[in-house]
Amino acid sequence: MVVSQTLPESHEGELSPYIANRKEAFKLAQKYNWPIRKNYSNGRIMQLQGIDQTGHPIYYITHNALAAQTTRTTALWPGGSLGTALSGASAFMSGKLGMWDGGQALGTHQEFAGTGTTRIMQMDQSTLVNEHTTHLAGTLIAKGVNTQAKGMAFGANLRVWDFNDDIAEIGTAAKDLLLSNHSYGPVAGWVYNADRPGNDPDQKWEWWGNTSISQVEDYQFGFYSSRSSDIDRIAYSNPYYLMVRSADNKHTETGPPAGVAYYLRNSAEKSTVNRSRNDGYDVIAGEANAKNVLTVGSAEAVLQNNQPVSFNIAAYSGWGPTDDGRIKPDLLGAGTKLYSTISSATNAYGTNTGTSMASANVTGSLLLLQELYARLQNSSSEGRFMRAATLRGLAIHSADRINASGAIQAGIGPDYKQGWGVLNMEKAGAILLNTTGSHLLTEQILQQGGKYTTQIKAQGNEPLVVTICWTDPEAIGTAANSLNVDNRTPKLVNDLDVRLSDNQTTASPWVLDPANPDLAATTGDNIRDNVEQIVIKNPVAGKVYTLTVSHKGQLKYNAQPFSLIISGLSRKACLLTVGITPNKDTTFCAGTSITLQTDQTKIASSGGQVSSLTYEWLKNGIASGTAGGAAYQVTQAGTYAVRVTDSNGCAGTSAPVVVQLITPTATLTPSADQWLCEGRTSVQIAASAEAGTQFEWLRNGQIISGSRSQSVLATQTGLYQVRITQQGCQRLLEGVRVGTAATQSLEILPDNQLINLPRGASIQLNAPEGDFKSYQWLRNDLVINGATKDNISVNEPGIYKVKLTQSLCVILSQGRIIKWSDDISGDSLMSISADSTLTIYPNPAHQYIHIKYKYPKATKMSLTVYDVAGGVYSENLPMTLVNDTFEYRVDISALPLGYYFIRLYDGYRFKNARFFKY
Repeated sequence: MVVSQTLPESHEGELSPYIANRKEAFKLAQKYNWPIRKNYSNGRIMQLQGIDQTGHPIYYITHNALAAQTTRTTALWPGGSLGTALSGASAFMSGKLGMWDGGQALGTHQEFAGTGTTRIMQMDQSTLVNEHTTHLAGTLIAKGVNTQAKGMAFGANLRVWDFNDDIAEIGTAAKDLLLSNHSYGPVAGWVYNADRPGNDPDQKWEWWGNTSISQVEDYQFGFYSSRSSDIDRIAYSNPYYLMVRSADNKHTETGPPAGVAYYLRNSAEKSTVNRSRNDGYDVIAGEANAKNVLTVGSAEAVLQNNQPVSFNIAAYSGWGPTDDGRIKPDLLGAGTKLYSTISSATNAYGTNTGTSMASANVTGSLLLLQELYARLQNSSSEGRFMRAATLRGLAIHSADRINASGAIQAGIGPDYKQGWGVLNMEKAGAILLNTTGSHLLTEQILQQGGKYTTQIKAQGNEPLVVTICWTDPEAIGTAANSLNVDNRTPKLVNDLDVRLSDNQTTASPWVLDPANPDLAATTGDNIRDNVEQIVIKNPVAGKVYTLTVSHKGQLKYNAQPFSLIISGLSRKACLLTVGITPNKDTTFCAGTSITLQTDQTKIASSGGQVSSLTYEWLKNGIASGTAGGAAYQVTQAGTYAVRVTDSNGCAGTSAPVVVQLITPTATLTPSADQWLCEGRTSVQIAASAEAGTQFEWLRNGQIISGSRSQSVLATQTGLYQVRITQQGCQRLLEGVRVGTAATQSLEILPDNQLINLPRGASIQLNAPEGDFKSYQWLRNDLVINGATKDNISVNEPGIYKVKLTQSLCVILSQGRIIKWSDDISGDSLMSISADSTLTIYPNPAHQYIHIKYKYPKATKMSLTVYDVAGGVYSENLPMTLVNDTFEYRVDISALPLGYYFIRLYDGYRFKNARFFKY
């Protein structure tokens, strides 16, 4: 239902004093030698945030699995009992989940890494990677590389801030978020500091209470501060944004034995004054006492077949109430021995315990409820979400209430230890799906002086449960002084009331007595909480009740939006029994499809009119949106069910069937194109696949006879592919192409064998084209460092070659000779060494000169005749091989009198020699 809401003016600018306050605290820290930040050896982080009204420093400290089973989050995952296949990966959920904590999460951890990116975005300037933050991030969104560490919303992404300046940052970010996790709070009461010197554990306790306000207890427990007020203001201004906060672990931080001296805060000053032991009620501090946040304690589940059958409230989990008597914690999550990501390495995991972990367990789980709700609204890519009050009310409404022995018991009231109970995602998801029609979830607005009234009919044989929840305007923060310790004045601003009448009696909601916190809940007028719940334990089947929501006094902003959730309503007049064949999880091969059939026999046996049925097929809990029949062609993996309605309006939905797509997979080694060359006349290609895979190799699309092993030896060029068969499904892999490598005759461009280069000039040499993995240029057979491209610019003489690697074939190109155009001495080039002989005779000569050259490695001989000015008279004269010696007679009769040079090239080297013509 679309509703309108009057919001207060923006107070974002009013949050800036927190930044100024923190700056002032830093100045005082220098003056009084207060610590700015401390990393405790147990992994907790403490950091200075500001000063309170009395000038005392305020510090934040972090609150340290089987989690998904404890809260039944797995019911919403792929393959879960609800058939919804949720993970937080829907496009409209991107950027909707946030976390403030002690630093950065290790975004490069394998559980967060995506394709070329990470699923975690650090939103501030924090540079410190933090173990606590990384562990919580894993509980929220780890994708399940290690299945034991899979996060609640394992397909979601996460925005992270450190908790410095958190209220100002929250005020800015709230408009874009649906949920955020806050597993930290002010340092309060007793703190065990293991880093204190010595081995006596009783000598390591610190008392952090403000003794100028109370000598007995820390006033921050249960206290509604100006920070709490601003948190409520942000929540009211952003009605779709829910903050989830941990209830801290104070219940087992009880201080040293009586009479043993302890430290005051982090100073060297000691005291023996008896203080409150933190081991009873009223030990939740800070913004967790705000009205509009969901405060989470920790439960330990006893599981059978991966399902919780009973719970224990964790001994460390903080108890309420708030000073004004409101119910805190709101819920319990799983926080003991939670296995998740840690920051020591990109594949590291560890186990932590605390309400921090429980809070993250609940936050990630609730994101899936928003995803499911948006899907059920047939929303666009932007999504349409529940108000935060609706989400908070739904989680409270569907929670498992546990009795004194830890057993789950319906129909009992809340208490100040467990709040409204343990989060039950399966029940919450079922309320949203509402396949039986026995639930109602609606969002309304109560106008000033108005009432909301509706009639409801009870199913009977089960409790009728009504819950209302609203985001209340902020109250004025309590002044920090000795008169306001445990001040019971209600902080509720808009006091709504829910009543349920059967025209004879009127039922009222649960109430608790903060003055007697151990007493069980009774019913009456709840003047404290912005959640009210009525339970009729044993309603008469078919009885009609009148539900009324009204308010007291003047509503701030003249209206108050509220959310209403009801369970135990009379079910539809008829319910068909519907089944699918195949009626169990099944598979089909990629590229094919499978047909699901509606079981008509079951429908007929439950009284359905088979002659006139309509069918609605659901994939992952969402209607396909197209007209369906009794059969449905499945082409994608997913969880499928069918909803059938007959002409009388009787309807039923089948149990879901998980259909998995089998895509045979294998890895080819090598996977890139291969080449045959001298010294490599064959290539071994192997396929790596799961046990039981069958193989059949093909070359150029033709089956290679007898090639049904895991590898094939390729001795000819062509495209080699393998057809694999797994679980009856076949797939032809892309394959590896085998070709013939380039030959030693590859030429460098330009193709001039000898290049005359003017001094100071340069020329680009280009390697031949081909499928080469690497290039390496050489000058005079020496590697040129950094010359690994397909071209090189040269500006000095020498013989240049390029070494090309083509698969495992190494090819050396022919050389290109570079010389200075005015160099006729030959000194700048490599001369022929003593392993060869060069003879010129006669010298001086008149008509002919004879040249003989002997070098065993010579392959191709040529010579050129120059004058002293560099002019060429004869070029590339071929020499003849006679008895292992290259010979040539040069006719010089036409040459003028003077000195001349002969340049000889043997395929590897040059040699210049001088002669005289007379």
